[in-house]
Order: sequence, then structure tokens, then C-alpha cells
Amino acid sequence: MTGIRRTMLITAAVAALALLQPVPAHAGTALSQQLCRGNQIGAIRDTALTILNGQPVSFGYRDRTVVGPGIPLQDGDVVRIRATGSIKIDSWPWGPSYSPAGHPTERTRTFWGGISAPSYGLYGFFNSTGAAFPVGADSGCVVYRGPQTWLWLAQNDDRTVDNSGRWDLTVRIWTF
Repeated sequence: MTGIRRTMLITAAVAALALLQPVPAHAGTALSQQLCRGNQIGAIRDTALTILNGQPVSFGYRDRTVVGPGIPLQDGDVVRIRATGSIKIDSWPWGPSYSPAGHPTERTRTFWGGISAPSYGLYGFFNSTGAAFPVGADSGCVVYRGPQTWLWLAQNDDRTVDNSGRWDLTVRIWTF
């Protein structure tokens, strides 16, 4: 009898723990994460963007008069941004240039979202929630939680007026 009771108790505990797990925003979030981690083709065609001279770009922006590249993000969508290139951060000929990964040891608070991220690196900002995240050369699989939004992609540099160069970005989303 002790073995049966123990088995029943373990089964009940596992069932109770399963009820405590967060419910995904929509049924496809788990599948989207799995596809992203496996580097599978996204549900929506990849979108190519360019950050030129450190000037930010948007993905999925919409209003009555302007439709930007990409589609607005929905709750539970998974996004992955990859970036290459080099941006020089000052006008001096010997000044440093940075990849999207930014400075290897220096961190700065981002203007949008206020997170600590690599100085001169690439970061993302979800407009509706105000949440920011470091992107670097590869953001990894980022799950968006919140109301429909657009994504702002920027260089973590307070002074971009003297920057030159470009980062080429690919934004891939999984939405089901």
C-alpha cells in the first residue's frame, strides 16, 4: 500500500506543478520558440534593414500615413535579429569602429528602455511595453509579451551625429 500511495502522491504533485506553469500567450509560442532555436525559416519572410551612420530603424511601424518594413508584433511572437557590419563612432581618422556587439567591456544605459547594454552596440526596444533588450550580432530568440507593437532598433550611443558606416540587419519572426 505504501508504494501505491507514494505513486499517487507523486502523480498528484506533478499534476499540481503542471497547473502552475504559465500559459503561453497563444498556442504557437512554444512552437515558435522551438523553430527559432533550431534556426528554422520564420513564419514571415525575413526582413532586411540597415542602420546607416548609427541612425535607428523600425520594424513593423504603422500609422495612418506610414507603413514601415515588417509587420507589427503580437503577444507571443518570437523575434530574432542578426546583424553584421561596422560603425565608426567619431569623425577622427583613427577613431574606433564597432560591430553590432559594441564595446567588449564598456556598458552604458540605453536611451530607450534604460537597460545596461554594451556601449556602441545594437539593442532593440518594444514600443508598446517600453522593454529593451541587447541584440549584438545575434539577439537569440526573444519572446514578445504585450499588446501589438513595433520594434525600434538602435545603436547604444548618445551621440550618433559623427558616426559613419553601416550595420546590416535581418529580422526574422515566428508567429502562429
